[in-house]
Amino acid sequence: MAEAPALDFYIDADDAYTPAAMPKGVVKMGGNEYEVRCPKDSLPMLIGRIEAKAEELKTPAAYEDVVRQMASAVFEPDDVELILERVIDPAERGLSVAFLIDTVRRVYEAYGPYMDKAYEELGLENPVKKTGPRQPQDRQASSKPAAKKATSRKPAARKTAARAR
Repeated sequence: MAEAPALDFYIDADDAYTPAAMPKGVVKMGGNEYEVRCPKDSLPMLIGRIEAKAEELKTPAAYEDVVRQMASAVFEPDDVELILERVIDPAERGLSVAFLIDTVRRVYEAYGPYMDKAYEELGLENPVKKTGPRQPQDRQASSKPAAKKATSRKPAARKTAARAR
């Protein structure tokens, strides 16, 4: 068995960087309030993986696991199961998967300035300021020319005739 070569350096990353404490928040959903915490800055990567796997999800259990991961990103562990039960409950008309995912996105956006500041303190720019083209204004413009609106002169002619009376 060959001896391992001696190391030229040793970095203890655990002692080098300690993230600033992020403020806690509260989200009201369907009349109940839930405490939230700042999601990891890797949340956009998690969302990207989920979107990439979306076509592969063959069972409801696999889909539920994805939703659980999203909820776990911002909600306290004790609340995640309660929230998922409310999402699944047919009597909870307002709490849906789409509602929950939108809420996670909004929490992430609310913490954006705090994450930006943490990166600035490191002398860096937040590399994941956006999760991708999710808003219409964020999408790239289409290369197709805009369709021309068809206009009818009949309504204008009627207005003119009405004014002449």
